[in-house]
Amino acid sequence: MSTGREKLLAQFRELVTERLARVSRSLVALEAGADVEAGKQTLRELHGLKGEARMMGFAEVNSLVHEMEELVRATQPRGYALAPGSVDALLVVSDAVQVLAGSMAGDAPDVPRLVEWLKQATAAERALTPATAPTPTPAPVAPAPAPAPRATEPRALDTSIRITQQSLEVLTSTATNLQQRARQREATALRRRQLLRELVALHRAAEDLGPAAQELAARLGRAKELASDINRRSTLLNTDELKDLTVMSEEITALRMVPLSVLFEPYPRMVRELSRELGKDVELTVEGEDERVDRSVLEALKEPLLHLVRNAIDHGLETREERVENGKNPRGAMSLSARREGERIVLRVRDDGRGLTPDTLRQVAVRRGFFAEAEAARLSDAAAVDLIFLSGFSSRDAVTDVSGRGVGLDVVRTRLLGVGGEVTVDNKPGQGATFELRVPVSLTVAPVLFVQSGDETLCLTASNVLRAFQVDAAQCTEFAGRPALRVEGDLLPFSSLASLLFGAAERAPGEGELVLVLRGRGHSAAIAVDRVLEERVQAILPLKGLLSRYPHLSGATPLSDGELALVLSAPHLVATAHGRELKLASVASARRETTHRRVLVVDDSPLTRELLVSLLESVGYVVVQAVDGAAAMEVLQRETVDIVVTDLEMPRVDGLELTRRLKAHAAWRALPVVIVTTRGSEQDRRRGMEAGADGYVTKGDLVRQDLVDVVARLLA
Repeated sequence: MSTGREKLLAQFRELVTERLARVSRSLVALEAGADVEAGKQTLRELHGLKGEARMMGFAEVNSLVHEMEELVRATQPRGYALAPGSVDALLVVSDAVQVLAGSMAGDAPDVPRLVEWLKQATAAERALTPATAPTPTPAPVAPAPAPAPRATEPRALDTSIRITQQSLEVLTSTATNLQQRARQREATALRRRQLLRELVALHRAAEDLGPAAQELAARLGRAKELASDINRRSTLLNTDELKDLTVMSEEITALRMVPLSVLFEPYPRMVRELSRELGKDVELTVEGEDERVDRSVLEALKEPLLHLVRNAIDHGLETREERVENGKNPRGAMSLSARREGERIVLRVRDDGRGLTPDTLRQVAVRRGFFAEAEAARLSDAAAVDLIFLSGFSSRDAVTDVSGRGVGLDVVRTRLLGVGGEVTVDNKPGQGATFELRVPVSLTVAPVLFVQSGDETLCLTASNVLRAFQVDAAQCTEFAGRPALRVEGDLLPFSSLASLLFGAAERAPGEGELVLVLRGRGHSAAIAVDRVLEERVQAILPLKGLLSRYPHLSGATPLSDGELALVLSAPHLVATAHGRELKLASVASARRETTHRRVLVVDDSPLTRELLVSLLESVGYVVVQAVDGAAAMEVLQRETVDIVVTDLEMPRVDGLELTRRLKAHAAWRALPVVIVTTRGSEQDRRRGMEAGADGYVTKGDLVRQDLVDVVARLLA
């Protein structure tokens, strides 16, 4: 296949995906009732796709899309209101079209059967149209594609190109580095101007020496004129260069920005299908789709948003019957909205379902070993709700296919923290919940504030800094035995970068001390710094290797001298200042003292056993091994361990039988057992839990933090 044909095919497949995503969204709107604009939009997309398929030689795609178009057109006299059965047919055929076009994996569809299904649906829709209805005027649709123009004919399409995200990242980094070099040259120009002033002073001094110094004065005069000319030309060059680089950087940044409609596009169909699967009726509204964010931010939002939407449908929204009993509208309401606030994008996922019950969450926290009963009782409602973001926390014991593995919403907070974002909850028990996600507009370029602590130059994203001020003695106070400051009516915990980052002793704030108010995770804290240097827009580079493991770091940014300054995670600093890290941020990080905890790993595969041993030893556990359940029982007869991590299928005694034996034995009944297996069906999970397992991790999902978090939670 020629390279030209391959490029056209790739472009065609991308168009198929984009067009059918818009079609799917319009179809969900048409199922809810007549919507002339949505109907016309659907016809335009289908008609355009039909022409593109014909030109590319996809006859079966052309045939299916033609029948889809006919079905939608049959509803025009009724304002394009589609019956649910017709929407089902159109959505199924949309998937089949993507498979045929090669833009989606799947089994080869039965095209004749699908064509017949669409024809029957079209006939049914036409039967719903009154016989007296006037002959419909054809909906305006995009004209069929014209024959390919000759090379001499200009095309609007030629003004756009496709560029990979990796290329954009390279361009962004390069542009920022060039700006840094331009600033370096500005500094050099400043030194040249200083030299020029020195030459002028020397020239005047030489003139004052009299006739004997005339030659020296003449030479200095020529040097002064030369330096002046160089300085003038350099200044003009630097100014023009910096302007050009700034424009280039802004253009490249704009290239990286994509509308949130790309993120929101699949959700109308997804909500429709998931709610039907669970026997619920949910209406979704979407706002703010035109707001634009960096491609990397959009990628980082995909998993958290999916998790929140699926949880809202599965856990939050009630069935029609439950809603009627509670005096609610039988149809549940969910909304996705977005708006820009300065350099951040705020997304809200709202539903009018059950909301979260703080008392239930306190009970779950006790049952799962996060808190003693007395400790849980002292938690405020807001703190109890915040528990849902703990690793391993879930209010349900049952695992469903809809909302995942029942491991809580820690994935949402973890992903957002990874991009300098945060998530908060506005909870109204019995009325619903609103999850608010705040993320930077861009991950690669953002305003940062340079500060100094000791000899270190550090950075904070400016959007997390609410204000800077010097401490007045009247503001100093204490709260819960710790230093605090009163700031505009709020009582904020006080700490310093030196104590948070470098282990300096905690102390009270001093009068006149420079303090920043940082915002993160829905809370604020007062953090002392030695100096505030400047604020400017900088490229933020991701951390790699060992530095990426430090939660208080979110990136690095280049300085004018070529060095890197570390960008601090304001949400982490705020949480630490509040003293919340141990209980509300990460159970895993709260259990670092693992050196003397012993884990028994049971697996008949030497490779898997070695993988698990390396993983657990890397975080400080002492690991004992056994090749199957029978060997594990022998190990337990002679050694003491704190937890068992076992495979499911093994010779002699398998993981289920091992778990049953341990739970039936008085000496080992309290020993936590985690099953790690390739078998991840709900039935397999249920069997494991019925046998007495305390945790269940599938090898297909196994990543480092999954198992480490589960083990840490069970050992808490």
